[in-house]
Amino acid sequence: MRVLLFITGMLLPVFGEPSFSHKRHASLNLECTFCHTGAVTRERAGFPAWKTCHTCHTGKAEQPIPSQRIYKLPDFVFFSHARHATAQVDCTSCHGNVKKQAKIELYRSTKMAACVDCHKENRATVVCNACHELGQ
Repeated sequence: MRVLLFITGMLLPVFGEPSFSHKRHASLNLECTFCHTGAVTRERAGFPAWKTCHTCHTGKAEQPIPSQRIYKLPDFVFFSHARHATAQVDCTSCHGNVKKQAKIELYRSTKMAACVDCHKENRATVVCNACHELGQ
């Protein structure tokens, strides 16, 4: 318990709360890709580097950014943010309006049925090898 309080105390001076709040930063009107640069070019969007935060939070010592992965996929599933960005799938389609969320919560299930339903709704491919490497 002391460790948790200590860690939380370390983060409060930088971010004002124990976890990152998109809602708190919404007034800056930043695009998702300002912080999550990999969202349009890589498989994973990734978390921002400290230097991204330091753009505004000047004078602050480098500290870990409070983050927790919410969207998790099994190892046998391939998901590419870049491929979805190329298809012009908006971030809110899967993540919801994070600018209204003080704490990120799962907006869309990462279960296969949810992905297949979305692909069908958007007339995207539903062939197995689009998301799964066959023959492993």
